[in-house]
Amino acid sequence: MELLPSTARIFWKALMENATSLIADADALLERRSYGRARSLTVLAQEELGKALWLYETFSESWNTDTDDALEVPRLAADGRRHAVKYMEAFVYGQDLPAFWGDYDSYEPPAADSPEGWKEHFAEKKREAESAGKRANDEKMAGFYADLAHGGDAVSSPADIESGTIAEDLQTAAQVVEMLLIADHSRMKFDAVTSYDSTHAEQFKLLPLSHPEDWSAASEQFRNGGAGAEAEA
Repeated sequence: MELLPSTARIFWKALMENATSLIADADALLERRSYGRARSLTVLAQEELGKALWLYETFSESWNTDTDDALEVPRLAADGRRHAVKYMEAFVYGQDLPAFWGDYDSYEPPAADSPEGWKEHFAEKKREAESAGKRANDEKMAGFYADLAHGGDAVSSPADIESGTIAEDLQTAAQVVEMLLIADHSRMKFDAVTSYDSTHAEQFKLLPLSHPEDWSAASEQFRNGGAGAEAEA
């Protein structure tokens, strides 16, 4: 699939806005104890993030320099409807979340510092991502649909899903979407010669979910979106 950078930017912002809104909707469902659907929307948000990552990787340099040459985004055509693959992209990106906030101790180098050690390291990471993608897709479907289970001997329903780690998974998803928004802010601030194209509304919408303690400690003016909120963010 070939896109102009200007079209890709509009599409990227739409994907990020939708991912942000899906996370906010998932939180509303979580408050109503609709755990299965909350998990489903969280997974959908991460799938949208996966597509946004493909666009960002392809076009970030074009957005820096304001060039308008069309570029191919082969992953959109090849994998745009493959739900687990889109989730896997976001999952892999999210593994850098601790380091993004300065926690480098979370990084696990391969057991053997050799070509074979690195090869197995990346193979294990790939298996981990594939397993996470399949599990997330199964959880998404279970949160939306009632179905027969165990060869037809039982019935599964979204209403049967318990809270588990769904709240923690939602917060992590919010933080990973936020991470790409912050990366884009830094790109525009430090690398781009183009005009600033704000995504502050999405960042602000995520803050209560991505950093609830910081949000609670913020001033009332900030939480109400008053003057100076963008500067504080």
